Amino acid sequence: MKQIKWAIAGTGYIANEFAKGMQEVEDAVLVAVSSRSITSGKEFAQKYDCNRVYTDFQEMLEKENIDVLYIAVPNDCHYSYIMPALDRGISVLSEKPMVDNRLQLDAVLKKAGEKHVFLMEGMWTRCFPAVLEARSWIEKGRIGKPLSVHASFNIKPDVNDWQPWKGGLQHAAGALRDVGIYALAMVYMVFPEEPINVYSTMKFNGEVDESFHMLLEYEDGKAAFAGGAFNQVSNPEAEIIGEEGRIIIGSEFWHPTMAALIMNDGTTEKYMENYPATGFQFEIRQVQECLRKRETQCPYFTWEESVKIADLIENTRKNWGIFYRADMEGEK
Repeated sequence: MKQIKWAIAGTGYIANEFAKGMQEVEDAVLVAVSSRSITSGKEFAQKYDCNRVYTDFQEMLEKENIDVLYIAVPNDCHYSYIMPALDRGISVLSEKPMVDNRLQLDAVLKKAGEKHVFLMEGMWTRCFPAVLEARSWIEKGRIGKPLSVHASFNIKPDVNDWQPWKGGLQHAAGALRDVGIYALAMVYMVFPEEPINVYSTMKFNGEVDESFHMLLEYEDGKAAFAGGAFNQVSNPEAEIIGEEGRIIIGSEFWHPTMAALIMNDGTTEKYMENYPATGFQFEIRQVQECLRKRETQCPYFTWEESVKIADLIENTRKNWGIFYRADMEGEK
């Protein structure tokens, strides 16, 4: 099978986790790396069997024959990396949140449509076998009509493991955009319709939200409870409750190894999928399948879902009085 040629922009923690996943996909090859530091770029490339390193991102796009670019730089840089890649007809998988605001999102989706190239916001959770199995149970009506969803991505990192930019306004960060987006993606997988009401609360760190809790209300009494935090630890499983039973996804729902179907009568069915490396290989394989089919978006996490979740996040943050630089200055 023809190899898919990848380039990676960024050499931090997530880029390393992604590259480890690439090593589990035999037809994925890393051809180039872009880094602000030549030292870290060379160290990264050597670790993952790549011999092309650039400190100039534009130069990499010009010189390398790339099928798809993975972007793992700080949030506020995504837009400036996505647009020139799409302009050159290069497919893009960007870490979430894909861009800073709806204006930028409209621009990248329009560009991807015009160029007819693949673009995906990196919601890797949707590609895990345990999540696909849970989704299949829901679609087959195994739990009856879904009634509620509970999902919170709450962490309290050690100070030595913390990336300070995640808690700063300058990099368009905060708990809702960084970890909360996973909880919202779980909610939208079950309830793709728009909520009729959204209630939220958050803890402010002086710049952005350090934690948040959200209730989304839907027609016919359905509800979703979502949360995200950098200052607390909670149950890392997601629970989807229906009329006939419930589904548990875990042990950490954002990269799960298990999905359990628990019927109201106590009958249980469990799906287990232990995997090597980091689990990014599932997303990588799905992206490559889309490229081979010449699809412009991933069926597991579509552009429409990116738009719905981005709108909810942007409106919530504005209600909290948090505005990013790009929001205040307008589209550039």
